[in-house]
Amino acid sequence: MRYNLFGVGQTGKAPDVTAQQRLNLYMDLQPQEDKTRYSYHSRPGLTLFYDFNSSSPVRGMLAVDTLLYVVQGGTFWEITAAGAATNRGTLSTTSGFVGMAYNHAGVVMVTDGTNGYYYTMSSTTFATITDASYNDDASTVISHDGYFIVPKPDSGEFYLSSLDATDPTNSWNALDFATAEKSPDNLVRLFENNTDIMLCGTETIEFWNNTGSGTPPYSRITGGVIEVGLAAKWSISKFGESEVMMLASNAAQGDVFVAKFNGFNFEDVTGTELADTINKYTTVSDATGFSYSKQGHHFYQLNFPAEGKSWLYDKRTNVWSELNYGALGARHLGELGETFNGKYYVSDYNVGKIYLVDTEAYSDDGEPIVRQITSKHLFDEKQIRISRLRLDVRTGSTELQTGQGSDPVVMLSVSHDGGNSWGNEHNASLGAVGEYSQRVIWRRLGRSDDWVFRIRCSEPIDFVIIGAWIDAAG
Repeated sequence: MRYNLFGVGQTGKAPDVTAQQRLNLYMDLQPQEDKTRYSYHSRPGLTLFYDFNSSSPVRGMLAVDTLLYVVQGGTFWEITAAGAATNRGTLSTTSGFVGMAYNHAGVVMVTDGTNGYYYTMSSTTFATITDASYNDDASTVISHDGYFIVPKPDSGEFYLSSLDATDPTNSWNALDFATAEKSPDNLVRLFENNTDIMLCGTETIEFWNNTGSGTPPYSRITGGVIEVGLAAKWSISKFGESEVMMLASNAAQGDVFVAKFNGFNFEDVTGTELADTINKYTTVSDATGFSYSKQGHHFYQLNFPAEGKSWLYDKRTNVWSELNYGALGARHLGELGETFNGKYYVSDYNVGKIYLVDTEAYSDDGEPIVRQITSKHLFDEKQIRISRLRLDVRTGSTELQTGQGSDPVVMLSVSHDGGNSWGNEHNASLGAVGEYSQRVIWRRLGRSDDWVFRIRCSEPIDFVIIGAWIDAAG
């Protein structure tokens, strides 16, 4: 019999209910039934783009035309698409994330919670903002309709620069501010959302737009109030063409969840199992998130640094997968992301490196990617005997002729107690280069009233799971 072993679930409350897992794999969905409706593909690898040769991680990235501006340690860098870096200035701080934005006048603004800075591209000058009206402790900034806009910490207020600000000594007015109106909760950060700005507080989110009159020329949009808050300042990200993703909080209910915004409307896309998992985390306020598109899929990656966990949401299937790095299962390396020169790049959370998110890379900067999938339960009141399991995978596609990957293997382990413990791994060949018709088969697996299967592969190859067959009898 052919049995669809792999589903869309995720382990959460109890593996006895569902032990399913996708690790470093995402699911693809065919619009019509073909050989299979569902397949499982390796997530993109990471190819080194630039190395600062430093233990200090990147603090912020912003692409402007053909240049990538990066704050790493206490230095403001300008990097070309060819990977040539130039030191353009020095900050007064050396750690913590920074806010970065760009206005119509060719000025990049940087905020670090201690000072603000202007970098003028035409003159390549980097200067600390000395205007007495500037709010030095702002840690984030957006650019909207030619204005730089910053929130005032521990308040509901936000401040605007002059239009197309260029002067670090005189471009802010202490009276040019407004306050979120619906609730007295503090602003976590502001976020640009197409023609509107989102005032993200701890308990509410308000949508404002530029009315063209008044001081400041912004007002809240009628009906533009959402009764959820932003749970993690650096988790918010533009998603796809017009949506926004974030780790959100519901003060009335007490849980955190992942919200996908489309205009004033939002959808909880967490799912019950992942919601159970992340609400057991001790720390969620440090979560970081970024979004990118690859091969027709819009992905949102959510990291929990204190917990050492990373998760990937796929808009096409509305399915989550777990991500990790290396054989020891550390969290994924990516922390901050930016689209630059038509490609997507992420910074390393631990050291001063920037990587290309690369669908043709089958390792993370040389470290093997462990791909793993855990099946649904196969169970019956009577014991089931399985004489053969055949895994249908795309094989023989690696270009490596020698070393790891030249004759790749895949491992199978089996659980008979609901996915709570696992037996020894059994290897099978995936086929050497060019052996596309190689069968991946395990035989005489025994009897049980509850079967859960786990497939694992750490070879540097394009690993695609198409389906599985089993020969079973009562």
